[in-house]
Amino acid sequence: MSNDPETLPPHYRRNFAALLVDYFTFGIAMNFFNPNSLLPAFVGELTNSALVIGSVSSVFSGSWLLPQLIAARIINDKPRKKPYLLGGLSGRVMFWIIALGLGLGLGQKSPAAMLALFFTCLTAWAISDGIASVAWFEIMAGAIPSKRRGRLLGTAQVLSGLGGIGAGVLIGQILTHLSFPDKYTLTFALASTLLIPSTIALFTLREVPSEAIPEATSEPAEKEPRLKRLIAWLRVPFTNPAFRHLMICRIMVGMMGLATPFYVQHATKELLLPQGVVGNFVIAQTIAGVAASAVLGWVCERWGTRYVIRIGSAAAILGPLFALATHLASDRLAPAYPLAYVFLGIINSAWVMGFFNYLLEIAPGGMRPTYIGISNFVMGTLTLVPMLGGWLLETTSYTILFGTATALVTAGFLLSLSLKPSLSITPTKAGS
Repeated sequence: MSNDPETLPPHYRRNFAALLVDYFTFGIAMNFFNPNSLLPAFVGELTNSALVIGSVSSVFSGSWLLPQLIAARIINDKPRKKPYLLGGLSGRVMFWIIALGLGLGLGQKSPAAMLALFFTCLTAWAISDGIASVAWFEIMAGAIPSKRRGRLLGTAQVLSGLGGIGAGVLIGQILTHLSFPDKYTLTFALASTLLIPSTIALFTLREVPSEAIPEATSEPAEKEPRLKRLIAWLRVPFTNPAFRHLMICRIMVGMMGLATPFYVQHATKELLLPQGVVGNFVIAQTIAGVAASAVLGWVCERWGTRYVIRIGSAAAILGPLFALATHLASDRLAPAYPLAYVFLGIINSAWVMGFFNYLLEIAPGGMRPTYIGISNFVMGTLTLVPMLGGWLLETTSYTILFGTATALVTAGFLLSLSLKPSLSITPTKAGS
């Protein structure tokens, strides 16, 4: 520690441990309600509609991203963010409700009613978690210095990934040996149980006081019309060229969502792979995430977040590209289908460590909740992408679906190559 001139914030070790436990256990739980594999497979048991199956990811992403604009507006100037973090944890009960509905036989008696309950609970959980996440990122940014975030996030992702390998094996066994609805009743109950230690860890956090909002980026005086103040607040991040560049890059890379919800359907219904292969997908994604987190954590500390973004963006191209190759040469490549989830594991490891970390670094002090909320609201434009993918699949073919996703994500990767080093960027102030 003596060779590190950086002054650590108060309660650094306590908060590092609490955030590590939270990220670790939450990451394992996510394997049991993965919106790219297990949840579409679950919905596929209740309906054959590609649009409905594709809407799982849309509902999850939209409900998580869009309310963050309101949350950011409320939270940004509050001296303490932890109450909002803890309040958002209330939505974690929703997967218990889904498990209860399945346990009572609703999935067999009325698939339509079960779908309605599922989407209602998924929406409520995603909204509450999205609101909590705005506070979480601000608290994490204040508690963990920029140069040490790669260490925290890399370690947490490696540990949750290792736990996720076991989760993938267990999921595969559950889906193979239990029938519907028992297999999903157990899966959702396990997910809810795993969220308990994560919740306890977040209660133990010691919040570091927020930085003062720089005068030039503060909101206009209260005497100005509310609409004018709101517009001025909304435009603050967009005066920063680095923010605009990052957002366009994120949107284009996020177009991989056209294809990812349909990997399971493609593998099991088109290539006729067994249902148990979903467990292999989870394992492949998790192992790749573990390896990627270890490597990307090192890359982040050594070369910076933009290199993490570039590696993740390259992996995002390879997912739909491999699915396309598999579709065109199914006899030879079908057994290797878990590779699509290997690439998905890599890009998933890069989202927080790369894209979100870069955002925190280019945001002015005291304005991080605003940057987080507005950026995630903008990313809400991607919520309809999986539904668009479902429409594209129903009206064209897997070849068009996977090919389109590959082309759009490639554009995002090319944009990532021109990102500037985040630590060399002076955040642009409102009105400049």
